[in-house]
Amino acid sequence: MSKLYLGYDPGGGGAHGVAAIVSDRVHCATVVTAQAAIEWFEEQTQGVAPAALGVDTLTLWSTGPAGWRPADRALRAFYPPVANSVAAPNSLYGSMPINGMLVTLLVDKACGKIKVTETHPKVLYYALTQSVYDYANRGSQMVQELEAWIDLGRCDIKSEHAWDALVSAYAAREWDLGHWKTDLHQLPCADGVSLFCPEGPAAYYAWPVDVPQVVAPTARKASGDPGRRRSPEPRARERWRVAVALLEEAGHDDVAQQVAGYQNARKEKSGWDAWLKSNYPALWAIVEQHE
Repeated sequence: MSKLYLGYDPGGGGAHGVAAIVSDRVHCATVVTAQAAIEWFEEQTQGVAPAALGVDTLTLWSTGPAGWRPADRALRAFYPPVANSVAAPNSLYGSMPINGMLVTLLVDKACGKIKVTETHPKVLYYALTQSVYDYANRGSQMVQELEAWIDLGRCDIKSEHAWDALVSAYAAREWDLGHWKTDLHQLPCADGVSLFCPEGPAAYYAWPVDVPQVVAPTARKASGDPGRRRSPEPRARERWRVAVALLEEAGHDDVAQQVAGYQNARKEKSGWDAWLKSNYPALWAIVEQHE
């Protein structure tokens, strides 16, 4: 019996991507609401339980600062060109965490405990192609690449949300078939932080390659010796990167992203520390204490 794989992209605002892959055909569309997405999935299943669902939503929640999870930190560190695509979970807009989990729970309820894997289409595209996601300017190329990966002929993809949903269904298929063996949710948590799975299916985060663990930074206590100088190691690692990690750990993801993107008038990184100290003195103190 052929297996059915579903994909969902909770775009919100009339931009919910839905997709289905079965043995010899592919369907995808963009619908206006989460309810419309549920109804679309009902039409595709017709009483057949999906083998797996891939969805661009948080399948695990973290008790740590800003909701950061080991998977998030690992992806940011392993794929620097698209690191900013991975935001602190607590800073995400409502459709992704709310509609994403809502549709996941309702599909699971309707179909009877299906396998669900989290996806991240933008970072996943980079992982598969080493190119930055840019559907607006390279949509045709991205569609051709996805058609080649799925290998079931032409795909009628009319929006980036449909593309995101279809690559999520593709991820679910590759994981279910055993082609992708890495589960980013198996990365260990920092001490004192735990992950929570909302009521519903077990949480997985299938990925095509191994991604190394990243140890969450911990701010050092200030030394009692005012004459003590910091070791040269943080400078060798680029101070601004250390600052970004510390700010994220403290839950200030918005400022961390501003530091990460800072450039002076000469398009250089120089001056980020003066900018941070001037605009956010309390947050500069976090960085200064670490040093």
